[in-house]
Amino acid sequence: MTDSHPALPPRPFFQRASGAVILVVDWACFGLEWPLGPVSVVVMSATAFAVTYAVVWRIQSRVDSPGVAHAKAAAGALAAGVPFPVAGTVVGGLILALSGLRAPKP
Repeated sequence: MTDSHPALPPRPFFQRASGAVILVVDWACFGLEWPLGPVSVVVMSATAFAVTYAVVWRIQSRVDSPGVAHAKAAAGALAAGVPFPVAGTVVGGLILALSGLRAPKP
């Protein structure tokens, strides 16, 4: 007897909402080219890390165990907290791929 259920696609590493949050927070903090001095870059990086961690953890904790959700939140927060925009880089492409998001078409 064959299984009549089609194979489910593998679940992405990040939920789509998590991937979007990582990229949006990163873009808002570092993609708009705010006139940031050294102190404000540190504050903006810490803010991006904290906000991303909290939101991604909340999203991921719905589908992952607490430990896995914390690890994924930390990875996303690290990507968003670095003081340069990641959306157009390999990191941004990796986040898109890991969350099943597609790059916008021109």
